Amino acid sequence: MKTIITAAAVTAFTAAISWPTATAFTAAVSSPAATHDAASAASSPTPYLDQIERAVRHVSPGLEHQVWERSGGNRLDDSAGDWLLQTPQCWGHDPCPPADRPGTKRLLSKITSNIGEATSTVDITSLGCPEKLILPLPSPCRTFPDGYFRDAIVAGLKKAAEEHKITFRMLLGAPVLPATVNGDDWIDAAKKTIGAAARNITFNVATMTTSYSGTPGVPIGGYTPSWNHSKLFVVDGRTVITGGVNTYTNNYVQTPKPVTDMMMAIRGPAAASATGYVNRLWDWTCANRNKWNWAATTGSWVYPSGGGCISTLHPPAAARAGDLDMLEVGGLGVGIQHKDGSSTYKLPDLKQPDDAKCKLSFADKDVVNLDRDYQTVNPEETALREMVATATKSIVFSQQDLYGWCASIGGPIKAVQPLADLRLLDNVAAKMIHGVKVRIVISTPGNEDAYSTMKNMAQLSDLLRKRIALQAGGDRKADQVMQDTLQYASLRSSDKPRWEGKEKNDEGKVINCDDPKEACTYAQHTKLIVVDDRVFYLGSKNAYPAFLQDDGYFIEDPAAVAHLKKEFLDPQWKYSKADATFDWERFLPPTVVSIDTDRAKGASKVKVTVKAVTHSGDSFLVAYGNKVECKDTPSGGRCSFDEAPSIVGKKIDIVDRKTLRWTQKEVPHW
Repeated sequence: MKTIITAAAVTAFTAAISWPTATAFTAAVSSPAATHDAASAASSPTPYLDQIERAVRHVSPGLEHQVWERSGGNRLDDSAGDWLLQTPQCWGHDPCPPADRPGTKRLLSKITSNIGEATSTVDITSLGCPEKLILPLPSPCRTFPDGYFRDAIVAGLKKAAEEHKITFRMLLGAPVLPATVNGDDWIDAAKKTIGAAARNITFNVATMTTSYSGTPGVPIGGYTPSWNHSKLFVVDGRTVITGGVNTYTNNYVQTPKPVTDMMMAIRGPAAASATGYVNRLWDWTCANRNKWNWAATTGSWVYPSGGGCISTLHPPAAARAGDLDMLEVGGLGVGIQHKDGSSTYKLPDLKQPDDAKCKLSFADKDVVNLDRDYQTVNPEETALREMVATATKSIVFSQQDLYGWCASIGGPIKAVQPLADLRLLDNVAAKMIHGVKVRIVISTPGNEDAYSTMKNMAQLSDLLRKRIALQAGGDRKADQVMQDTLQYASLRSSDKPRWEGKEKNDEGKVINCDDPKEACTYAQHTKLIVVDDRVFYLGSKNAYPAFLQDDGYFIEDPAAVAHLKKEFLDPQWKYSKADATFDWERFLPPTVVSIDTDRAKGASKVKVTVKAVTHSGDSFLVAYGNKVECKDTPSGGRCSFDEAPSIVGKKIDIVDRKTLRWTQKEVPHW
């Protein structure tokens, strides 16, 4: 008797078996994955970053040092115990009360620590929530940082101002400008908490909307809504905390269903790049300051009401802090600058642009996919697409969504945007066709907490299938590509399907996730993309269309990516994959553990025994010629059958009954 130990191999399924769909599982046509220019890769330690930078410079050359900038001499700042500031960091724990959230605590502590180091300037940008129209609105968030976030900021200011004179700017994007509250109240409360040292702080606080999402006839934008969406804590142009976290206590801290999100801490000249970007936003904010028109839908409100507006900060040059190059890339959204006049960029043709069309009669032009000038003032769109284009092995998205929304909100407020960045999805599709593995984890669709723009998981996967089919040659090949390369799931952070527990929010209201009627699904707000385990983007820019002012960093550092995987991406997938609608690992062909052949003395037939493991966990069968054996053998079990000696040297197919994936092996001699 002879035993052969083998590993699974993917080959053509040629067995004649009973079901008619077998031919649908022929492997998709593919060719070797795209690779970087050999000379460039050999001469540079950062070939991915170089390629992204070249693309950004080609599209938006005139915005360098204002909206995008590359810098050297940086490091990821782990002085708080980790440079990765994730919230809530409760992997595997549900419920997870506020006292047991190490990531949230680390983030709040780091905000205080960084601001407390300030010797001259503190710059903060974030997103504000509508709080009022005529009467206060019921809202889970505030115009200005509240609760624990407000306390973290003020504690840092108090420490800094006890020794230095500080200029403090805070810019909040306003989805509905007239519904923001008075910033004078926030400043007065901060001064009261800080005490005597507040006299050393010059405050400038503002809310701004660059393009109103409302009725026709407004001066700027029409139905193209735009405001600041970046989340930056920049101190002295030396340190920056950036990512996706909004400063909302009721969403992140005082709740039994905390939002999964992420920031990172950076030290070095890259922080000054963020200062340059924030200066550009404040330049517009100061130039478009409202005075008496309380119903204004675009422009800004700047506080103190009777004070000035600081359009530019000039912190001292940051010293070298490490050896990492970082590429900061932002966007100006709509309403600040129409185009980069120095750009010679030509927008490539796009197949079937109506795949992303918002089917509403009042929809504006699709600027994300079809407006060349918009691309030139929003280089972050180019950078994310090019980042995907660098991939040779893998792409990982941890995002709120990749599929947008078309909405007509009640009353005078409307918001219209395309359903997807088709140019980004087309780059993803091209990579998948060439065998690049793609993982996408998004927020739970239909989440009533408004951290998902999608109704169901199929909206994105159906659109991605369409875009793959355009390049692969039809739906059947697209299905095969997705089966072979895609992992796609909504977030879970534990083995449980939803959050449990209950907490009081900062208004004293009890949020009870033990009540099945309460919407306590897992919400994710991260804006993270990782390519080839080598380069990553982290910032405020969503991968679904939105015409906002955003900012983030591209960093090429395999060690940093390995840390991201260990601390965030691996546990995220460990729990999220339970409900994955696509998972190529479960669609691998069976692994053949062994094939035994035996022939008793004088017997006319040989006995063939196959032991195999399926990745789906379902049973397997063996097929050859026109025969099917052992139609329902459990994964890990043995299939034995008798056959004429002529089967020796012939190939048999071991087929996963659930996925119809197969492995073909030759029967050995006994």
